[in-house]
Amino acid sequence: MVAAALMSAAMMAGQNDLLWDYTEGAPMENPDRGLSYLSAVNDVEGVKNGLKGVKLNSSGWCSFTKAPVAGRLKLTFGPRSGVNPASLQVFTVGGEQNREMSIVGTTGEVTRLRTRMLNLTAEQNTIYITRLLETETVLQKIEFEEGLSAETVMDENEDDEPIASDEEMRAKLSENALFFLNELQEANKTGNKTIYLPNGIYDLGELTLTSIEANHVAVIGESMEGTIIRNAPDYRRESIDKSATLRIGAGVKGTYLQNLTIENALDYYKDDNGRAVALWDQGTQTICKRVRLLSHQDTYYSNYAGGLKYFEDCEIVGTVDFICGDGNVYFKNTLLYCKPRSKDGNGTDALTASGAQECDRGYVFDSCRVKSECPVVSLGRSWKNHPRCVFLNTVLDYSAGRFMLSDGNKIQRWTVGGMSVLPDMFGEYNTMDTEGRVVSPAANEVHFTYKGVTKPMQTILSPQQAGVYTMEYVLGEWSKELKETIKIFNQLNF
Repeated sequence: MVAAALMSAAMMAGQNDLLWDYTEGAPMENPDRGLSYLSAVNDVEGVKNGLKGVKLNSSGWCSFTKAPVAGRLKLTFGPRSGVNPASLQVFTVGGEQNREMSIVGTTGEVTRLRTRMLNLTAEQNTIYITRLLETETVLQKIEFEEGLSAETVMDENEDDEPIASDEEMRAKLSENALFFLNELQEANKTGNKTIYLPNGIYDLGELTLTSIEANHVAVIGESMEGTIIRNAPDYRRESIDKSATLRIGAGVKGTYLQNLTIENALDYYKDDNGRAVALWDQGTQTICKRVRLLSHQDTYYSNYAGGLKYFEDCEIVGTVDFICGDGNVYFKNTLLYCKPRSKDGNGTDALTASGAQECDRGYVFDSCRVKSECPVVSLGRSWKNHPRCVFLNTVLDYSAGRFMLSDGNKIQRWTVGGMSVLPDMFGEYNTMDTEGRVVSPAANEVHFTYKGVTKPMQTILSPQQAGVYTMEYVLGEWSKELKETIKIFNQLNF
């Protein structure tokens, strides 16, 4: 136990004190109310995910010491994504002679923002709060009210509307959206089908995870700018695996997308955070030709070990980790556009978050262009597994605003600190400005760190090293087939 958590309170709690409001951040102390506070929440900085509050993940807990007075502990909390249930449990610690922890009670499961109340005696003055279920739980407020109630009660929060079901959301869709969904439903029955979408907005509303579930389905729009498939999920569906506008199902082979914009319009700047995937690709042999993906965090999620994916003449827009995941993905002549990390313009962006599996060759960007409204941009950061990412012949375009690839500390063209692992291979070769002048340094040794371990890596590749990362190297024998596939689809009349 942490000794500071057992500090004695000097003052009595009030009749109905709002102890901590985590929507404004979690203080370490609250001495004017006679309380001390500690927390082992892993990502205190990431409090604005879905519901505002402090996220209690697998190892998260918080504790405080109250004055010796009986009363009701009021906890306002909910599930981070708004889909899976959340639950909390409350422990107390005995006095100086008896340090054993004993459970006060559990809140029970909730599926949306709720307030639960638990009775505490005067002796129960050192309190620990943890999550109960194996899901992320957001703790928004802690309040304490003097005086015990006859039973633990629940505040129904009548103003908090539940998330609509898929059936309710579909009932509100436009003719355009229903046309697309019906065409996709037919394609999913047999596969080997092409869906043609004229210019227009195919607005899916709050509907998420619209899925391609059959092999060799093509979705071709009239133009990249004019054919827009869009959703705008309820903010409580914020999640890398629940928010996607369009999903390619696990193991689905040969999806072809062309002349489309796919947009996840979740209100990111409402909380300056929120994972909202435009395209969740769990398939293989996926081709995107003149496809624009719009979102902020996690815009494109490649999620199939060993999967093969190819992008050509595309645009991908986002803020942080907006190209993330595993697989073998080759990007050719693609614009990577960074939006501001927060509505006040502060913060830094990361183009990629590689989580390449051991069998993957990761991400390779060839002759791509980077534009940014964010002042500091990282080429990428390591996520999990064996992160691998290479940029070749990249053009830095300052027409949307000047930006740096270093902040002198945490970002040295790449993010120094790993999220959960050190990178396996991060490399860059022949980065240029729009005039064709080479602007990448002659050398850039980065000392990547994670949990006290340091891994030095020279991230500037030699011509010989860069020459390895060809389309054939990344995509294997399929690289020949995909060129023929693109040629065939380009010859089709819309």
